[in-house]
Amino acid sequence: MLKILLIVGDGMADRPIKELHGKTPLEVASKPNIDELASRSALGLWDPLGPGLRPGSDTAHLALFGYDPRRYYPGRGPFEALGVGAELRPGEVALRGNFATVDDNLIVIDRRAGRSLPENPELVKYLNDNIQHVDGVEVRFYSATEHRVAVVLRGSALSADVSDTDPHEVGVKVLQSKALCDDEKAIKTANVINKLTLLTYKLLKDHPLNLKRIENGLPPANIILFRGAGQMSYIPKLSERGDIILNKYLAISATALVIGVAKSVGFDVITPPGVTGGINTNLSSKAESAIQALKGDYELVYLHVKGTDAASHDGNLEAKIKMIEQIDGMIGKIIDNIDLGSTIVAITADHATPIYVRDHTGDPVPLAIYSPFIICDGIKSFSERSARRGSLGRLRSVDLMHTLLDQANRIRKYGA
Repeated sequence: MLKILLIVGDGMADRPIKELHGKTPLEVASKPNIDELASRSALGLWDPLGPGLRPGSDTAHLALFGYDPRRYYPGRGPFEALGVGAELRPGEVALRGNFATVDDNLIVIDRRAGRSLPENPELVKYLNDNIQHVDGVEVRFYSATEHRVAVVLRGSALSADVSDTDPHEVGVKVLQSKALCDDEKAIKTANVINKLTLLTYKLLKDHPLNLKRIENGLPPANIILFRGAGQMSYIPKLSERGDIILNKYLAISATALVIGVAKSVGFDVITPPGVTGGINTNLSSKAESAIQALKGDYELVYLHVKGTDAASHDGNLEAKIKMIEQIDGMIGKIIDNIDLGSTIVAITADHATPIYVRDHTGDPVPLAIYSPFIICDGIKSFSERSARRGSLGRLRSVDLMHTLLDQANRIRKYGA
């Protein structure tokens, strides 16, 4: 059986860009290591959910790991909370949140409070010290990367069937959470979330750290906007599944949501030194961790790079191209230091995040699979355009993981 290395540039796939004369960032970036590996690989496209369906990072990662999101998706909040160290019990509700900037009328000025927020851990501690319960429901905040935060609600008769307070756009007022069904549990939970949102504004608006941010010309993190409520459901671990032969598998990431999804299906998870989940991350450190894991007992290593997605959401074309080139350097370091005779290497994205759109789209993403035994296509570049000529065709959802496991002889025969 072979080992598997799955490398994902989050949101790396794009669409033709006018400033690049109709090419994509992948087509113009200098990436000799990826292109060389692609020339020895089979190429194709992958739909995380299905053609035209816009995936979240959470549903895309469930599919990446071989789980049908329509069956196993509990909502985004639980994954975010798991990724930052929460332990969820049945019946508890978890939500994802952003530290954001609003004016005195609760009009959203910046959904991400400038994105970079080194004050995040201290502001979370302040909230936990000052908010323990709302209407008898226990509240616990957890610090995540950059502007992100998770919250867990613990109590009786709670429901995840509630809407967001995050309007998902600027220039409009913070929303009221509403019950999505005629249910007392949902009504109660929505009321708690609304009171909690106002409490975060009351406590944060005059916090010394925010006053200092204003003095320094930075947007204050003066409220938390909540979204993605969910209640954790049972998901079998990869090692528990009867169709897969895997015992030890590792995820390398600094992104709380990705860590949460990985933990939920049994991955060991590490965040190497210097890895941030942003465009300022240390990809050499990630490469070293992947090399050591593959030289050790791990049979599957998942390596996630978030910076391409962060640049895409910001519409920063230059940063996206630079991140792709840094990913190429990371991949070069890895393939120079592992045994390609016993390792499958797959390169893809978890979804497309086009620079012009600044959000996830339903475009298929390019995929390259190297194996010492695969029939390669001889295509000498890796991009959205070149992948369309590959022999893999257009894989969908769990087909990607099944294909990798089959190449590694790690999936059991279906039938006699």
